[in-house]
Amino acid sequence: MRYLALIAALGLAAPAAAQDGPVAAFEWLDISATAPASEPVSATGLAPLMEQAPDWARLDDDRLLIATGREPISGSAPTMIGRDVATGEYSASTLLDYAALGEGDIAGLAAHAGPAQWISIQVERIEPADLVAVRLRNGDASSPAGRLIYTTALPGSFDKRVRLRIDADGGRYRLLFAPENGLWQILAEDIAGPGGPGEGEPILIGLFGMDGADPPAPDGE
Repeated sequence: MRYLALIAALGLAAPAAAQDGPVAAFEWLDISATAPASEPVSATGLAPLMEQAPDWARLDDDRLLIATGREPISGSAPTMIGRDVATGEYSASTLLDYAALGEGDIAGLAAHAGPAQWISIQVERIEPADLVAVRLRNGDASSPAGRLIYTTALPGSFDKRVRLRIDADGGRYRLLFAPENGLWQILAEDIAGPGGPGEGEPILIGLFGMDGADPPAPDGE
């Protein structure tokens, strides 16, 4: 499957990331989809994602730990792991523990059709608040970080744990978040994104983490 091929490619292309650094901890990835009978319609759990997994991802106490990397999801080798959905109608969700992320780090859930075609719901650790945001990249001309669609602060009552969800229907997206044991709240809806009508390519539903620290200045500056 394509997601395994992508994981294998990332393992070769991406630099190693120390697991003792900031990590995004995901406790599940649930996907349900409307698909032909010949296609798998659902997938639950994290273990299937670990076949040929790169060295920046590992399972620990049934959680998927992704060490934050420099490569964004608009890059050629993003710090992202997931699986394909071969349909325009699906729902995907995860629980993210973001307590170990550093200042400026980002982690979340994305529907990814390529470096220039993706939509995400993500946690952005920006002092003095932790934010949950929806970002969209819909073409090469848009920012590699994605266009900000909507954002709001995550209250302290979430205790650094948040559920994230993406619902897709023919290329229109609804993105939601919730406390671990609370009700879903819509952050953005009816957003045009990857996998619209007539587009037959699979969408990669993935979990990702990105290092938001400023890169070191070149020598002499």
